[in-house]
Amino acid sequence: MKKCRILLCLLLLCLVCSGCEGSYGYYGRADIPPMVEQWREQVEFYADMYEVSEYVDLLLAIIAQESGGDADKVPDIMQCSASAGKTITDPIASIRQGTYYFSTLLSSGTDKGVDLDTVIQSYNFGGGYQGYIAEEQQGHHSENAARAFSARMCEQHGYSFYGDVLYVEHVRSYLSSLDGALEEGDYESMQECMREYMGVPYLYGGNGKYGIDCSALTQRIYKRVGITFPRTAQGQYDAVMHIADYEAEPGDLVFFQGTYESGSYITHVGVYVGDGRMFHASAGQGYCCYTSIYTVYYQSHFVGFGRP
Repeated sequence: MKKCRILLCLLLLCLVCSGCEGSYGYYGRADIPPMVEQWREQVEFYADMYEVSEYVDLLLAIIAQESGGDADKVPDIMQCSASAGKTITDPIASIRQGTYYFSTLLSSGTDKGVDLDTVIQSYNFGGGYQGYIAEEQQGHHSENAARAFSARMCEQHGYSFYGDVLYVEHVRSYLSSLDGALEEGDYESMQECMREYMGVPYLYGGNGKYGIDCSALTQRIYKRVGITFPRTAQGQYDAVMHIADYEAEPGDLVFFQGTYESGSYITHVGVYVGDGRMFHASAGQGYCCYTSIYTVYYQSHFVGFGRP
């Protein structure tokens, strides 16, 4: 019976940690007008609710494309009434439904093995686009694929046009690249976040001050300066530019492998603070703390540095 309880706890931990992020990486930092930026807090709230918090900037970019954030002109600022099956006339209700709809598209996209561009285009085309991309385009969106799908829908249903075939490009135009994401003064804000989490207990799968794991901590530290990262250490490693050891600066990420049994190459991540030290959620110490990366243990598992 004791062994069964242990196995059940491990299964529940895996479910908690799996989330809804799939294998998708960081997509960019929102470069949006103030009329869209005003909705960030509400988007963050519902993104947390539907477990897509790493996509807040992408959701804001969708608002920018759909309505420009002007609720007086377009109350359904995420243009998601069709997905709800009713007319939406309130911007907060629109954010809730639009975020929920996006989360379902993200989940189905992960299941079908399509790329993130396909998920974004399906916000405009509908979920059927994901099946088309999975079955006929090897899981990869392209402008030509979008045009072919649009033409097919027009032919099948007698439409004169179907959707925005350049929807991905239009949404992308509101997202900056990873390069140069850290700005002057950002590291000071990151340090403030580190001070807040100093001593917080380590908890595998945790995501708050009751307990937190390594990738959730780095995600929160970067979120403080407006950079949205994937939830896992592997996802963060895949999202950043890898740099040589001698280039590492305070605020960069530092990655490790093989620190526990996992199906991923990268199993641990911290924020480099200079002088050979990192701030991280330490399973060994049992809490968030500063640690030298030059210990025998961490050097034996060291992979390298990354920069957004």
